[in-house]
Amino acid sequence: MEPKEIGTVKVLGPGCPRCQETKKLVFNVLAELQIAADVQEVSDGLEIAKLGVRFTPAVIVGNEILVQGRVPKPEELKKWFLERVLGSLRTKYGQEAR
Repeated sequence: MEPKEIGTVKVLGPGCPRCQETKKLVFNVLAELQIAADVQEVSDGLEIAKLGVRFTPAVIVGNEILVQGRVPKPEELKKWFLERVLGSLRTKYGQEAR
């Protein structure tokens, strides 16, 4: 069985408690779903602004901002991460990956 991967996941925020909680949730959900990802923490305000984020905490997968300005619920992260795994499988194997 091939490993499930979603590429880069960025957790953005200055390091506040909500940002730390978001980072912990991201790691926990990835581990629970056994999904591989390059998790990066971005705390520099200029870099956060360059990425188009106005409110933290925020989570970006690839180039898509999934959430900003609040701590995501674990169920939301699971849904978003699994959608990306399915999308990458569809791209790799064609539409039969359902």
